[in-house]
Parts: sequence; C-alpha cells; structure tokens
Amino acid sequence: MLEREVERLTARVQELELENARVEGFAAVAAHELVEPLVMTEAYASILTDRLHEPEHAASRADLQAIGRAVARLRLLTESVLREARSRAHPLERRVVSVDALVADCLTVLAPEIAARDCRLQVDELPEAQADEALLSGVFSNLLINALKYSPRRGARIRVGGSAEATGPRYFVESEGPTIPQDERERIFDSFQRGKDERRAQGAGLGLSICRQIVGRHGGTIGVEPGEHGGNRFFFTLPR
Repeated sequence: MLEREVERLTARVQELELENARVEGFAAVAAHELVEPLVMTEAYASILTDRLHEPEHAASRADLQAIGRAVARLRLLTESVLREARSRAHPLERRVVSVDALVADCLTVLAPEIAARDCRLQVDELPEAQADEALLSGVFSNLLINALKYSPRRGARIRVGGSAEATGPRYFVESEGPTIPQDERERIFDSFQRGKDERRAQGAGLGLSICRQIVGRHGGTIGVEPGEHGGNRFFFTLPR
C-alpha cells in the first residue's frame, strides 16, 4: 500500500513539473511576441507627438505622450516577464567565470546612465565563480540597475566587491540611498515588489526576483543589509 502511494505521489509530482514547464514556456513565448508590437506602438506615438507642433494640437500631444508612457511601462513589464521566464527555463551551464571581466562588461552597457548621474564607482578585485556566465551577468546587471535607481540623482557612490569564503565566493553591490527597513528585506525579493523611492516606479518590480531565482538555481543565497556607510548592500553567495 505504501509503495502504491509513493508511486501515485511520484506521478503527481512529474505531472506538476510538466505543467509548470508548459506554463513557463507559454510565459516566455507570450512575452516575446508582445514586445515587438509594444515597441512599435511606443515609437509611432513618439513620431506623431513630434509632428504636432502647432499650439492647437497641445491636447493631442499630451494624449499621445500619455499613451507613450503607458506603452513604455507595459513594455518594461513584458520584458521583465520575459527575462524571468528565460532565467527559469535556461539550463545551467556552469564553468569558471572571470567575474572581473563580467562586471566590466555590465558597467560598459550602463556607462551612459552612470555618466549622466556622475556616479563614483569603486570596483574591487572579484573572485572567480563556478557559474552560468549569462545568468550571472543578469544578477550583476539587475543589482547595478537597482543601485542606480536607489542612489541620489548626482554624485552617488556605488561599490562592487567580493571575497573568497570557505564555502564559496560572496559578492555585493553597495549603494547610497535610504536604508531598507528590516521588515522589508525579504519582501523586496518577491515578484512585482518595488521600493518606496518614486524613481523605481517605472520598473516592473521583477529585477530582484530574477536575481533570487538565478542565485537559488546555483545553490546560493541572496539578501540585503545596511551598507558600511549607510545605504544598502545587496549580497549573494555561490557554492564552491
């Protein structure tokens, strides 16, 4: 009787895993197909706004700008859903990764935003990782974007650091800004959760959720703590 129950439960688990895979696959395909028409709608709204120069078209320009903002927000949400679905479906390809080079690439992509904010960056020497390079890049990119959003608009200090621990490497991205209260440090890693800073309102609230998903798949942990000089330090670990 016990063997039959084990077989039944095993079959049910396999059924749920297949259903979950189908749902994740659908989310990825749907998000991918939605991005292109949203980009086109956003672009044409911008074009029409530029064409309406006369004063009598002020109301039409305002309406088109509102449409553009709404579509841009929907596009950001769709792209975030797509990234999360891909982070779940992407098979892990572990190899030795030069995290120094990986972070340098992330910062190159974010260079215009960093320059516009006149950020002061400190990047320490980072230990190598045994990880999936593409997914690990997503973690650092999301944490750096998060740091930029929370930091002061001008002259913010952002530090990227890490250390080689006995159980594996530990990395962090530290930034200025309001320290996250103790009772919110778990919630912000849930999907569609945002911090209280109004500049994060344009995001979909999936960046930190994606980070937790990727780090968890690697067998690591992620969290946030107060920074050394205030602000917040987002950290994560990876196994050796």
